[in-house]
Amino acid sequence: MNADPTKLIKTYSHNSIPSLKNLSTTSEQKIELNETIVDVDKSKTNPSEEGPPPDKGYAWVILGATFINLIFGFGTFNAFGVFQTYYLTVIFVDVPAGQIAWISTLCVFFTLGGGLTAGPIISKLGLRYTSILGSCIAFVGLILASFSTKVWQLALTQGVIFGYGCSLIVNVNVTVTALWFEKHRGLALGVAVSGGGFGALVLVPVVTKMTALSGIAWGFRTLGMLYFVCTFAGGMFLKPRTGFALTNKILDFKLIKDPITILICMIGFTFQIGFTIPVLYFPASLVGMGVSTNLSTNLIMLFCSCSVVCRIAAGYLARRFKPVDIAIIFQSISAISILGIWYTSKSFGHSLAFYIVFGFFSASYIPLGPVIISNHYKKEKISQANGLLNLFVGLATLVGAPSVGAVFQKYGKRTDYSQIIVIGGVSYLISVAFIIALKYYTRKSN
Repeated sequence: MNADPTKLIKTYSHNSIPSLKNLSTTSEQKIELNETIVDVDKSKTNPSEEGPPPDKGYAWVILGATFINLIFGFGTFNAFGVFQTYYLTVIFVDVPAGQIAWISTLCVFFTLGGGLTAGPIISKLGLRYTSILGSCIAFVGLILASFSTKVWQLALTQGVIFGYGCSLIVNVNVTVTALWFEKHRGLALGVAVSGGGFGALVLVPVVTKMTALSGIAWGFRTLGMLYFVCTFAGGMFLKPRTGFALTNKILDFKLIKDPITILICMIGFTFQIGFTIPVLYFPASLVGMGVSTNLSTNLIMLFCSCSVVCRIAAGYLARRFKPVDIAIIFQSISAISILGIWYTSKSFGHSLAFYIVFGFFSASYIPLGPVIISNHYKKEKISQANGLLNLFVGLATLVGAPSVGAVFQKYGKRTDYSQIIVIGGVSYLISVAFIIALKYYTRKSN
């Protein structure tokens, strides 16, 4: 008998459906094996869920929590100036300053570079518990530092352990802020990272008072307890707005092959070298002019206040203008202020004018870098891209600070600042060139 063609078609279609379903199920299972889905409560949910609306409601709770966390994550660096002075003048008088400098250098490097490992940890623990883990590690580092009596011990505790704990907090809080804001993302990131400037205004007087009253050990313990309580409480409020996928890789090499990623990192590298020179050497240059040490160091508070305004303003302007255009303007003004005002300065008033102008414009890339990353990359790539940017900024500190110090020692004879001033200004100009190239590539990519 001849088969009915209609029945054959129906039979074939009916029998083929299960196999397609099986194929689809198998593919979905493979995808789930390769990706970890981070959710609102337990860090495992469907990334397609819309979640609560951005820029409103709980988003402002997130911003408050990240601001507090970054007061300690970034702001603690400024308090380390108190410890550095104590090392040089009290407990390590006979130790070369270059060796002592490794304590703060390692701390900055691990705070910035260590964030590259945050992605895999977030994929396992979620944003909230990764931030809390950072609080615990940083607290342990500071408490161990309070019992340290040698430079290598402080380099390990205050530098490596504490620095790595900070790195987790910084990466998580910058990432979660970008996830909760879209329209106001630039302003939100600017406010969040301005916590570092506010940290100087809060932590420096506290640590100075405790160190003067009870010694450096209790200065560390006081800072450690404040750090743990505040960042632990802030971390409890953190959660993503929607689910997002994270790989378990520390580094996705596709990011390194992307010219935009390379340019973002090189901007951070050259910016950090230019930014570090006035931060480290300007107060000392005032002392060389005859200004009192007390006044010179107190002006750091003025600079930090100006820097807070810079970070918030840059973030706010990123809402209305392209972040790369803002970065070009702010970085150019910073370069001009270094080469045109500081380099030619012969008086206190002239130098003070430079410090104020530089404070208002120099730190713009701190909020704008994460804004550019958040605008360009998918959600699941933001943490890794921020970690890679911070790694290059950390490398700039690790390599740049000792190199600039060597130039100042050899060619400036520890009295002439002109050589390192030129290095700072040129570094900012190079960063402007990279930003212009980034503008071209992002336009081409779009």
